[in-house]
Amino acid sequence: MLRRICLILWLVLPLGAWAQYPTYTLFNDTNEALNFETLDPGRGTWKSQTTNPHEKKSFSMTSGIPSGKIRIATTSRGYVEYDVYAGGSYRLIWDAQKGMWDFRSIKSAAPARAPATRGGTASSPALPYRLGDSVLVWWKTQWYSATVIQLGGSQVKIHYDGYDNSWDEWVTGNRIRYR
Repeated sequence: MLRRICLILWLVLPLGAWAQYPTYTLFNDTNEALNFETLDPGRGTWKSQTTNPHEKKSFSMTSGIPSGKIRIATTSRGYVEYDVYAGGSYRLIWDAQKGMWDFRSIKSAAPARAPATRGGTASSPALPYRLGDSVLVWWKTQWYSATVIQLGGSQVKIHYDGYDNSWDEWVTGNRIRYR
């Protein structure tokens, strides 16, 4: 009889009724609704999301993998991606001076050792730049003005000022300096 009840419950109840998925929290600390996308690495696809002004919202990683990404479209800069971790709490504010969203960790849940990033390794030192920093980037034979649009540990993604988004690229510390 007990086996029959368990079998019926297994067939009727969704998996989520028993499983607790890793979650993270985002707080939209602006007066505007925010449209963005989330990536659960187990799913492998981006999902559209929205938060209302001053709304705190939790997101589950249904694959069970404790890390993921969010990306936000920024006018003239394409998408900016941010890493999120299970148990983390993050605050989003609009920085009008930089013309981009500022993503801040309220409660960090990042692993003690960061995963490898594009071309870097977990032991590579993180670069000192922040989102929106004005920098110079060495390309071919000269320095070009650029803006930091994404952080990635031992590399940063930059947007060349006055150039199309197709020129955006990840650069290492030996090609970048403050203006």
